[in-house]
Amino acid sequence: MKSIQKPIVIVGAGFAGMTFALSLKNLYPSLPILVVDSEPNFIFKPLMYEVLSKEIRSWEATPKFANIFSDAGITFLRNCLTKISFKDSILEFSDELKLSYQYLVICTGSIPNSFFIKGVDENCYFFNDVHDLNKLNSFLKESQDTASHKKLFIVGGGPSGIELACKIKDIYTDQFEINVIEKSNEILNKNKIFNREQSEKALEKRKINVILNSTVKEVSETKISISSEVGITSLDKDIVIWTAGVKPNLSFLETDQITKKFGRILVNNNLQIENHKNCFAIGDISVIEGMEDLPITAQVAMQEGNHLANNFELLIQGKDSLPFEFQDNGEMISLGIGEASISGLGVTLSGKLAFEARRLIYASKLPDITESLKSASSWIFEKKSIFKKFLKKDYSN
Repeated sequence: MKSIQKPIVIVGAGFAGMTFALSLKNLYPSLPILVVDSEPNFIFKPLMYEVLSKEIRSWEATPKFANIFSDAGITFLRNCLTKISFKDSILEFSDELKLSYQYLVICTGSIPNSFFIKGVDENCYFFNDVHDLNKLNSFLKESQDTASHKKLFIVGGGPSGIELACKIKDIYTDQFEINVIEKSNEILNKNKIFNREQSEKALEKRKINVILNSTVKEVSETKISISSEVGITSLDKDIVIWTAGVKPNLSFLETDQITKKFGRILVNNNLQIENHKNCFAIGDISVIEGMEDLPITAQVAMQEGNHLANNFELLIQGKDSLPFEFQDNGEMISLGIGEASISGLGVTLSGKLAFEARRLIYASKLPDITESLKSASSWIFEKKSIFKKFLKKDYSN
């Protein structure tokens, strides 16, 4: 039996860190665990679009870490990591606090990537956390009192960009002329074909303009410059929402401190950091050697969290760790108020039933967290029959 004298320290409490902490505590209730995050609330990002449209309330998608972890018997500390000394196994924080660790799990998630394009950070809105949500929501509401057909550009034709475009159109109807800018020749180019087809229909139905094979060169206070095969075009804009990509949140790492790939921490198939066998990295900040094509999604992050918890159980028992294997359970995308598309596990579903199933599936993914959601979300109970029907269909194929 491996002796663990100090609490296992987890820095970052997104989908990866949350899943790992709760899963490990469930396996070993007496094991001391310390979770550190710079924010006070968990952000259930896939449901932020429903918060924007007021289909659910803000606090339902952002439960407090203090409540979640205290209920599970896990210690939570709100603080911001500024430095890691791997040699001395010490963490340094913004308030000069220093913590030593025996085992460290880093999962600090991702932040928007502006790709050093001029004016993006200063003149764009983002949709990565609650602060972004509130800022965007304020602008959209204020626009209701002014002239309609304001020019709104969403940069990035991935899931976040498409979900935002459909929600905003359904909420504000003709208040905005919505344009989605995508650098490739199709939207959702890394997603399931069924979901892509349903998304194309949803955009067409809402008369949302899609600008393909185009990249942004600059964003000023009043204009957005777009480069395409016909050259550079400067267009008037009222608002630009940037969803064109993310990068790992690794500001606390010193240059060349550890091995990276694609800007992310390189780990082996046991999720260990090279040359630091007592340190692990999971979620958006890491890339597994030999599995570089894994998507940066909550699904991957949660599976890595669960797998690492199971490997810690093996470690405590003195057994060898098992390599991580990703299971693709499909994907879901919201397509406006009350509609969605689901593709996975042999099932394709779209429309209102898909929307209800999507919300229920997300709620069921994190049972320890969603008790706080369930207490105020009557739709979870009201739609149980729909959920059961969907699952029955799901596993019968």
